[in-house]
Amino acid sequence: MPVKPLNALSLKALCERIDYARNGEIHSLTPLTPTSIEIRFSVQDHARGFDWIDVAFVIDGVTDAKLVSDNVLRMLSLDEGITVEMDNTKAGLAIGDYKGRIEDGPLYILGTTIGYEEREFGDN
Repeated sequence: MPVKPLNALSLKALCERIDYARNGEIHSLTPLTPTSIEIRFSVQDHARGFDWIDVAFVIDGVTDAKLVSDNVLRMLSLDEGITVEMDNTKAGLAIGDYKGRIEDGPLYILGTTIGYEEREFGDN
């Protein structure tokens, strides 16, 4: 399945559907190119009776990021979920509740666009 671009309305709907990844798991963090990063989460999908799925967010046009090693990545808590924001000129994702201040997150990615891809739970 190809990456689907998100706009503000579809982003809000997706985040509500997956409850902002609260109590999910970070599956992986993968730089795809020097300006494109994928971060993948295992989350419960409210639209599918709370079945577990994987959701990969792809941030393109990366302008700033605070990334962590794989060891630290596995230790980051999703108790507060994720913050994902976008407007006409930028898009960003952070681990935790950092509305309006994504750069304060322990892990964040800022870019120009964001898209997502749904995958089977635990699928590589």
